[in-house]
Amino acid sequence: MPSTLLLWSLAAIPLYIALVATKYLLLHPLRYIPGPKLWTIFPALRYISWVRGTFDIEMRRFHAQYGPAVRFSRDEVSFITPDAWKDIYGNGSTPQQKHAQLPKVLHSAQSREAVTSADDAEHSRYRRTLSHAFSAKALADQEPLMQSYVDKLISRLRGVAESNRSEDMAKWYNLTTFDLIGDLAFGQSFGGLDSSEYHHWVRTIFDVFKTGPIMFVFDAYPLLKPVVSALVPRRLTEARKKQTEHSRITVQKRLQKGSYNRSDFMDAMLRSRSRGEDDKDAMTKPLTDSEIVANSNILIIAGSETTATLLSGATYWILRTPGVLEKVVREVRKVMVNESDITVLKASADLPYMLACFEEAFRLYPPVPTGLQRWTVEPINISGYEIPPRTKVSVHQSAAYISPLNFHKPNQFIPERWLPAAKEDPSSPFYNDNRAILQPFSVGPRNCLGRNLAFAEMRVILARVLWNFDLELCEESSNWVDQKSYVLWEKPGLMCRLKVRAN
Repeated sequence: MPSTLLLWSLAAIPLYIALVATKYLLLHPLRYIPGPKLWTIFPALRYISWVRGTFDIEMRRFHAQYGPAVRFSRDEVSFITPDAWKDIYGNGSTPQQKHAQLPKVLHSAQSREAVTSADDAEHSRYRRTLSHAFSAKALADQEPLMQSYVDKLISRLRGVAESNRSEDMAKWYNLTTFDLIGDLAFGQSFGGLDSSEYHHWVRTIFDVFKTGPIMFVFDAYPLLKPVVSALVPRRLTEARKKQTEHSRITVQKRLQKGSYNRSDFMDAMLRSRSRGEDDKDAMTKPLTDSEIVANSNILIIAGSETTATLLSGATYWILRTPGVLEKVVREVRKVMVNESDITVLKASADLPYMLACFEEAFRLYPPVPTGLQRWTVEPINISGYEIPPRTKVSVHQSAAYISPLNFHKPNQFIPERWLPAAKEDPSSPFYNDNRAILQPFSVGPRNCLGRNLAFAEMRVILARVLWNFDLELCEESSNWVDQKSYVLWEKPGLMCRLKVRAN
């Protein structure tokens, strides 16, 4: 009898697979969108890929194989077209297709009190409160503080250069941006530039991001949670708790000190309390302590890790491309006669080739390489494709940016494609590049609030590094961009040799 039952069970497996394949490949509303059929029949494959850190590698391969729209699971579609940005993250790319903002896809562990994951109403309230810290006036007020941290970076790098040893530039960029953003968010630096080491809070960040795919597995397969939890390293499961607890303690200390009367993130949140706890207007209601903790947490991560990542990517690609290195160094040193000339304003207005290098670095090494998913609530047209309700949709950034559908010579670092000559001259091989696809800060009502601060940081930091030092990429980092990703890149050390500029 047991053997008969076993035989029937084994016989039922191919029947079940055939039924699933028929339902999702032949009858489903998304059947006409191409994609990997095995991932559609066995959705666990996409979660395995994500947990392994290879999901974004696979998505680049799928788009290269299947084209501008890829169905990579039963109810998930990825796009790499410019119109898809407006259709998914905005309110539609044409007046005829105007629609309400699509809700974010979130996992159960994400705080609903942070600006990045709140519902629409609360997101507007948080954004309105925080926007004061990201205004043009605030940026001008923050520049002396920012320059003081860049001063410290340059001083530490001079010591490195004099020692004649190779050094991890990715780490130095991270130490700088975390110290600065920690000061703006908590009112105190993490002390990384002083100690040359990561603060324990900073060390937990990547562990927290590696738990993200695991949280999605828990949500998709709740019955597997006990089994999967037992396989997850303890440091990963504890990372999120430790980070939140440290943020809570640090915020409480900062709240006790009150306002510093400067244009930083905490003062913006504290000013919301000056209207009083009895404010009846939902849009101006003061932030609670837990909301301040959640938003401080996300502002530090979003405002530091992503900027340091882009600086690392730009440095790698510039050093990998000798002709580009020569041009950008010549521009910085010719235009900026003195180091004190390198201000946010001048670095943004007077260094067009360096800015083109940043655009190209965003394209080849976007700080967030994956697609940020939204739900469709009703039938919707996305970039010419009819998408049914309850579908997860996104623009996959790294797949879009290296697609030959969007760029000529897509795998080569060519800053010239972003200069006016390429944009305006029909004879340029880059004239028809789909530049509108490049949206590293996203679009729509939920685009990145800290875009201008990020631009200011990266422009001043890179300009001052190139002004002060001659850099060379070490052989061990020649393939540095071959990385796994877990929403963010898993960056190895970017080993470089530095020499103080000869003059």
